[in-house]
Amino acid sequence: MGSSVKNHLGSYHTLLEGFLRQGYDFVFFKEMDKAGSQLALRHDIDFDTHFALEAARTEAALGIKATYFFLLRSHFYNIFSPQDFENVLQIRELGHTVSIHFDPVIYEDFHEGLKREIAVFDACFATGVDIISLHRPNDFFLQFDAPIMGVEHTYQTKYFKEVKYFSDSTGVWRFGHPFESPEFAAKQSLHVLIHPVWWMVDGASNTDKLVAYYNQRKEFLKSEFFNNCVPFREVYASL
Repeated sequence: MGSSVKNHLGSYHTLLEGFLRQGYDFVFFKEMDKAGSQLALRHDIDFDTHFALEAARTEAALGIKATYFFLLRSHFYNIFSPQDFENVLQIRELGHTVSIHFDPVIYEDFHEGLKREIAVFDACFATGVDIISLHRPNDFFLQFDAPIMGVEHTYQTKYFKEVKYFSDSTGVWRFGHPFESPEFAAKQSLHVLIHPVWWMVDGASNTDKLVAYYNQRKEFLKSEFFNNCVPFREVYASL
């Protein structure tokens, strides 16, 4: 899928360079052990693994490491499909951590649900899971300050409240731009959530980007129908 890192949020490369110029050390969550100059960079992959791989390559070129969380039960992508599977592997090979973006509310017993997802993820990627990110957590899980099945999550107090948290959810900086914060000026440790879709699709606004991405997916689906269903080829040109 063609894309660009330039949009109204700015360039993703430029954003990362800004943190580096300020002296931040990019660390995995388990490595956060001091109050200053550490940055845990997190990616919740809600839409597309291709954009995740683009972000991962940008980071690797700058010597930056991040943690990528993938949904196992998603309508938008399938990490077991050949291309998505390969994208996840490549992200890990670039030096990043890959783990589970867990949606607890789809399970009657979210502990058992996570246990099953960990077993599948580990069997598929031969990697342990020591931290997860929760998908669209409700108030209950935002206040759930304990590991789940012995596995930490990114909304625990030590990651979510004891360090300054920034997020680009909905395609805008929900808590202000990190560079304009007193925490950044003081080089205090940060937890930054990035959704690659907002940075890897052109558009003057978040809705423009969603429309552009929607159109990309339509063309992709049309192509997949053409390649895999002979009768569809009779109507392909009319759609």
